[in-house]
Amino acid sequence: MDPMLVEGLRPGDHVCWTYATDAERRRLAAAYVRCGLRDHHRVVHLAAAPGRDEALADLAAAGIDVAPALRRGDLQVLIATDAYLDDSGAFDAERTHHQWTEAVRSARRDGYAGLRALGDLTWAAAGAPGADRIGWFERQLNRVFADGYGMAVCTYDRRVCSRTLLSDVARAHPCTVTADPAGREPLLRMIRNATGLRLSGEADLSNRDSLATLLGHLLEDTGTRPVVTIDLADLRFADASTCELIVHTGRNADGRLRTIGARPQVQRLLTLVGGALVPGLL
Repeated sequence: MDPMLVEGLRPGDHVCWTYATDAERRRLAAAYVRCGLRDHHRVVHLAAAPGRDEALADLAAAGIDVAPALRRGDLQVLIATDAYLDDSGAFDAERTHHQWTEAVRSARRDGYAGLRALGDLTWAAAGAPGADRIGWFERQLNRVFADGYGMAVCTYDRRVCSRTLLSDVARAHPCTVTADPAGREPLLRMIRNATGLRLSGEADLSNRDSLATLLGHLLEDTGTRPVVTIDLADLRFADASTCELIVHTGRNADGRLRTIGARPQVQRLLTLVGGALVPGLL
């Protein structure tokens, strides 16, 4: 685990982080929680440890003063299965999505600079009822965090999770991190703002599902603005699939969608996949 990448995360990020050892998971949790408490975020840690006491002991062993953080409400620690699954042991994707939406609102009301979530979802590999909707849930979480206030790291144990599960959830996140991260920042950032959506980094097949979810709900999530923009100025790379998504969104926007700031290579690709035929898009 590269601690510099943890330091580089910021509100709006939604990251899939896979691990292969318990020590790696504990280091990530400690670094992430420490950064959140330092930045006056409310930190919600849904841990994979066998019990809450063990999760708290891991944080304390890493030098985090957990008792006052818990008393103030700065830190909340639960076992992941207790948080994600209902009393019958089933996963309700819609209910859990609503809970995260409310958690963001609560942190705002309580005056925190952000909400920082760390959730272990390895339990999905055990086939709990409703676990087949984990990909949908992860895709929808992008809408919760895209306003740039909340952030989340979702962790999965590579020793337990199938390749099919890991592939599905990876595409649902703007960024996926394994043992050897390629950079110090998430591959793609997607932030909703007053005028629409700002993309930065690189968009490709690895994060296509996450972007498709935001674009599919962009007009809905930005209200009744007569014109909605997609700011591409900081998008270093976009593949044909990404550009096709943007063009498809434009075709269904009744002339309300605009792209701005696209780099020459992205602009050319948007044109090649039909963007010039969508009124106002380019």
